[in-house]
Amino acid sequence: MKPKRHTIAGHRGLTRRQLLAVGTLNLLGWAAFPMRTVAAPFENDLKLVAHIPEMVEREGPLRVFRDYAADPDNEIEQHLRRELVQRSELLSKIKARIGFERKVRFSVEDLEVRLMFVPQSDKRHAAAYQRYCQDITDYLFEINRAENFYSSITSPHEDHPVISETGVSAFIVHRLAKAYRAVCRFTAESGKSVKYAASGAIFSNHLGAVDLEIERLAPGRFGLRRPPFTIWQNSGAEFFSLMAIPVEETLHYYLGRATDRLLDASLRQDPSKSLAAAKQMADEWMAVEESVVGGLVDRVLARYCDRYPGGLPDNLNFERWAGNVPDLSQYRYRRQGIQLVRTLGIHRSIGLYMEDPGRFREQLKLT
Repeated sequence: MKPKRHTIAGHRGLTRRQLLAVGTLNLLGWAAFPMRTVAAPFENDLKLVAHIPEMVEREGPLRVFRDYAADPDNEIEQHLRRELVQRSELLSKIKARIGFERKVRFSVEDLEVRLMFVPQSDKRHAAAYQRYCQDITDYLFEINRAENFYSSITSPHEDHPVISETGVSAFIVHRLAKAYRAVCRFTAESGKSVKYAASGAIFSNHLGAVDLEIERLAPGRFGLRRPPFTIWQNSGAEFFSLMAIPVEETLHYYLGRATDRLLDASLRQDPSKSLAAAKQMADEWMAVEESVVGGLVDRVLARYCDRYPGGLPDNLNFERWAGNVPDLSQYRYRRQGIQLVRTLGIHRSIGLYMEDPGRFREQLKLT
């Protein structure tokens, strides 16, 4: 790999917008920096990133990212379902209380989540991964001739890192943890129900996430929202996954505009839908979005790595990644997406999905 050079933005921790401002207001001041500092070559960033999966996983220190707030967190809800189903003594008490025979419906009525994180510790590896994330996202916006919507990509170390009021803030951490307070309800077929309060904390298994949040604003009116921040954790990730995280989450924000537009139009046409039905519809279209994102990650990274002939670590294997799709519901169309994007190419795939997600879905041939 051709050695990279230090930039003042990377060395000083400035965002691109801050860098432009400094460059405009203080050009003369820059001349005072020793030129050898600016020109000093980086180590091979990808080789440092490739070493991250071999590093020891840590559970602390835990910093607070965000205090408790209402949050329809799917990962927490699935965790609650798994945990409560395994508690036979609790289920026996609930059965005696509401008298269900075979079926009981479980729902989460109120959920508050506190986000915490374990900061990255090794400065060399953390800096290399942050530079990679900035470089690959710049490259992605460049090849698509799209505006960079990130206000910053940073590696926080203190409580309550600042989320920008404009653009999207990306935070790179070692691990992400979630503490929760929930009110659950068990409902029998007869209609009788009982509430149950649960609390706890888990380390997240999501290396990155751009969740689509849906809420019912009024009868027949729904609100769609994607958070203005994304958290990328690098603990427990294979090398290819580390490379894929910033590409995947960036594409979710970018292509998600088309998904959200389609969902909004569909919900307006059928305002009688319940919140549960709206979420079920969103789940289907998010799986379609995951399919195109997975296909694009495969092609974008292959094209990106072509710039470094002979300089890539040996454990970078595209074919193994493409065939190793996690057995999760949201990835149910990913294999078809990878094949379709390889057929159409990057630009045609993005253009087709942005114009009409329905036509892209038809070409997946899901039947």
